[in-house]
Amino acid sequence: MNIIKVKQGETAWLNWRAEGISATDIPVILGFSPYKTPRELWMEKTGKQNPPDLSGNPNIQRGHRLEDATRQFAEEAYDEVLLPICAECSDWPILRASLDGFSSEGEPFEFKAPSQKVFDEVLANGIESPTYRMYEMQVKVQAVVVGASAGRLFFYMEPTGDMEEPLVREFRITVSDSDKEAILEAAKAFWDLIQTDTAPELDPERDLFIPASGQGEFRFRALAESWVENQGELKALEDRVKALKTEQSDLSEALQKEMGDYLLTDYAGVKITRFYKKGSVDWAKLQKAMEIPQDKVEAFRKPDRMEARLTLSKNQVINEDVIGNDVKATKVGNF
Repeated sequence: MNIIKVKQGETAWLNWRAEGISATDIPVILGFSPYKTPRELWMEKTGKQNPPDLSGNPNIQRGHRLEDATRQFAEEAYDEVLLPICAECSDWPILRASLDGFSSEGEPFEFKAPSQKVFDEVLANGIESPTYRMYEMQVKVQAVVVGASAGRLFFYMEPTGDMEEPLVREFRITVSDSDKEAILEAAKAFWDLIQTDTAPELDPERDLFIPASGQGEFRFRALAESWVENQGELKALEDRVKALKTEQSDLSEALQKEMGDYLLTDYAGVKITRFYKKGSVDWAKLQKAMEIPQDKVEAFRKPDRMEARLTLSKNQVINEDVIGNDVKATKVGNF
């Protein structure tokens, strides 16, 4: 491996990561990441789309805040100093990794401080957890970069409430020759897409649909502009209806107050019938109280159906160029 003298989080480090394929990129390229698609990563690597600003993300902030505590825990557990380093693979320097810790035996250590929900999911499912599988691949890439046969992954939960010690789940992850070959092959193939400006295939279930230039874009834009105009009118009408309903509710209460204990009236153009209605059943609580298994409930579920939710967008995606199915796009403006 080649150790690179850059400090994690600084501009030089960001530039260094952008100029290669990092350990965090490989889970995206191989489809293990729920947060980003290969197409989105390619757009960022080729400068067609800015990476999202995650500085305000509470999960990212928690990870940064607890990294030193997790490293200290691991150092005490293994009785050694774990140095955070940045390195490039000696076989192919385009592949690079930022290690939270590097042991005297040459193994990478990766530290994660997830939310309570994610931590519980990892505890419950272990190596079958989607979160574990994503970070397992990251550690395997780190091992390939530093030339190790294994690495360690720590999930750390800081003490809260009456807890005196943190909760930690550790995994030792081995990397085989076939793992190394698959990682390098995937990295080189993706790097070739970047160098040749060739977009990866779109994932219809995760990637954004962008109409092709020409008639397709014209039709979509015309329909979208009509929808936006109608939505504005609907919003104004809905606001007026909401105000009228509030006024009607107040008038209804006032009229019923005038009736006293009477249940019926038909006077001055208003007919009122007052009656008692049984409350609805909280089926979720009933299921829990009767200990009905979820599979029994599923037997009564109606068939799935496709639905759509349209909302006003804060970002507009516009076409810059289209070559066959290769769409280049950029985000512009805030509305």
